[in-house]
Amino acid sequence: MNRSTFLRRLAAFALLSALVLIPAEARKKASNPEPKAPKYVFYMIGDGMGFNEVYGAQNYNQVTGDGPEYINFTQFPVRTVITTFSASSLVTDSAAAGTALATGVKTYNGAIGVDNDHNPVNSVCYWAHQKGFGTGIATTVGVNHATPAAFFGHADNRNEYDKLATQLIEADFVDFAAGGGFLNEASKTGRDSKYFEDKAREAGIAVFHGKDQFRGLASHKGRVLCFNVDPDRTELKYAIDQKPGDTNLSDFVRAGIDYLYGHFAEKGFFFMVEGGKIDGAGHNDDAKCNIKETNDFHAAIDVVLAFYDQHPDETLILVTADHETGGLQLGNNYMMHPELLKSRSFSEDEINVKFRALAGVGSDRKPLPGRTVPTWEQVKAFLGEYIGLWNTIEVDEKQEAAFREMYHNAFELDEEEVVESLYSTSNRIVSDAIMYADRQAGYLWTHGSHTGSPLGLYVKGAVATEFNTCTDNTLIPQFIKRLANY
Repeated sequence: MNRSTFLRRLAAFALLSALVLIPAEARKKASNPEPKAPKYVFYMIGDGMGFNEVYGAQNYNQVTGDGPEYINFTQFPVRTVITTFSASSLVTDSAAAGTALATGVKTYNGAIGVDNDHNPVNSVCYWAHQKGFGTGIATTVGVNHATPAAFFGHADNRNEYDKLATQLIEADFVDFAAGGGFLNEASKTGRDSKYFEDKAREAGIAVFHGKDQFRGLASHKGRVLCFNVDPDRTELKYAIDQKPGDTNLSDFVRAGIDYLYGHFAEKGFFFMVEGGKIDGAGHNDDAKCNIKETNDFHAAIDVVLAFYDQHPDETLILVTADHETGGLQLGNNYMMHPELLKSRSFSEDEINVKFRALAGVGSDRKPLPGRTVPTWEQVKAFLGEYIGLWNTIEVDEKQEAAFREMYHNAFELDEEEVVESLYSTSNRIVSDAIMYADRQAGYLWTHGSHTGSPLGLYVKGAVATEFNTCTDNTLIPQFIKRLANY
């Protein structure tokens, strides 16, 4: 063997040895390069939206044709399950869950943006801003309610609304924010939502009310707040109660995309969107309202999917919830009859407004001047018109006797019974009539509060498959931070 041949063979052997010695992980990385970081991240949170809320709405839609045949995110390519427990309980509240979803840190129930030792922790919104990305939050409830507040605020108690309103105004890392208005402590301080709107304007933040004012945000200079068309409301109406001209979640999403893409198209943005009133319908044990809120959330995600279709390789969409509300069960004696709910056109809250008018009482439930007490036949007709009892829903003799007894207590004995949930108070006869209708339709509520049930995580777009291993709510923002390079 001549020297030249020997040297060639030696070089080949050295190269082969080097390849063998390359660590397995490095070889794997070379053959499977890191996925491209998403440029536009949408974080969609359905407050109170458990599995049964999603599939109960989908089943209603498929049977009645009164909504999308498939809830869009149930068709996303990545679908997995996450746990939601807080640092203080298996059953989380929205504050602790919001903090986990925003910061990746477990905390006690009631805490906003602080850890279990009350130390402030930063959110994915803050991380994104620090790296030059645009940031936005939107919700159907107060813009400083528990879930959105966890993305910008720090408070030992979620009910410190004035403090959280001030923190949002001062949070220069939030470029766009939208919601019903500012929740406040006006009963104690006299400072209402309009007070904080004025403070926002003084800080150089533009405040807009209603979709007619949301136009042209792509070219607007400076931070923006988009609120309800009605400045006296601090949350949007339930979807089932909305009329043309009312603000809805899709209006906020369109406005947010216009603003964020208009200002941060080149760098990218992070946008959290909350369907916040699915939770309220769950607390009220109100199936039809819950279905319509879930469909409304679907509609907002449709707006996001339209953006995705234009930027499929650069967009990441995550859909999840903070907890389940109401302990919803699907099926009554092996049967579902969603069609029994189709005729109902108002939320329980709105039906109560109408019932108080029939009863001749004000919002404080005190008799109005010249009050005329309704007869049982008038109340029975009311329950038929607004809930469907005796019309589309059969009522047996035993149940009718129970309703008649409630009428007797409320109007003949003047001993009205009420049912209180977290966000509303209902007349007993209205609440029980809705619960009865729900049961007949196959929607059974365990109670009007949160449960510790695991939830769905649905993902589509850039790096979506990375979330297959996401098993707890705290991991979602950590994954986003790593994958989006925040």
